[in-house]
Amino acid sequence: MTSWCIVCDVGGTNIRIARSDGPKQLSHLSLEATARCTSLPEALQQFWLQFDDRESLLGAAIAAAGPVESGSVTLTNGPLTIERDAVSAVIGGRPVALFNDLEATAYAVPLLTSEDLLPVVAVSNPTSGPRLVVNVGTGFGAALLLQTTTGWQSVATEAGHVTLGVLEQRGSIEHTTSGAVSVEDRISGLALSAATSQPFDQTAFSLEFGELFGGVCGNFVLATGAWGGVNLCGSVASAWCRAGEFASFTAAFRDKGRMSKRMECVPVSEIVLPQPALIGLTFVRQF
Repeated sequence: MTSWCIVCDVGGTNIRIARSDGPKQLSHLSLEATARCTSLPEALQQFWLQFDDRESLLGAAIAAAGPVESGSVTLTNGPLTIERDAVSAVIGGRPVALFNDLEATAYAVPLLTSEDLLPVVAVSNPTSGPRLVVNVGTGFGAALLLQTTTGWQSVATEAGHVTLGVLEQRGSIEHTTSGAVSVEDRISGLALSAATSQPFDQTAFSLEFGELFGGVCGNFVLATGAWGGVNLCGSVASAWCRAGEFASFTAAFRDKGRMSKRMECVPVSEIVLPQPALIGLTFVRQF
């Protein structure tokens, strides 16, 4: 029988589990609301046991929306904690690899084709270099992708918790935290949910969101040297891309003083390939 693995993407809103029989191969996709999951090991065990060739399972690769520390990860925007050993125990002691969700998504980027991407900021003469993946969903996340002598290396970050300047903190998007305002407090599904409970001008909000989003993405390019481009993903980023208001984003993305000319050569695209985090896991499962 052919060996296979379980791949799982645990986000702040949904948990996606699939079977992978090889790189970029997904089947039997299962979707569950994160809030309804009381035990991820149990959910993964039930998924595993449905297959007649369950003994051919190699292991499980899990991406989660939080930092990975000492074999576990706790969701940044949720109470769920995932323990590598606990998952391994319910799938017959097989190995389990844990990744940050954006770290996993970034590994899919080198494999994307033109059909998997839609231009947001198109350039005629793109530069080469590291790439940045930015996810705006329930929260805000980012990962850097570096090309090394042995292949691509993804570096997880907690960019969503970078604090904003005083002027960037102002605007129609309310925040509920005390003290400094983070990127995630202004650009995320959580921020939008807070904003919808307050009256605001839809047109002004759209322009403000695009300008702030573009400025933040441009700042992250400068901070990480991601001259190879920015790839956007996530439910909020996708909805914003469908609105098609890119002018304010582009202006703020490129308005970087002495680096403005260089920023004109940095492309920005939306990842439209379904399940990019799961696809990334099919390549870096580590077993």
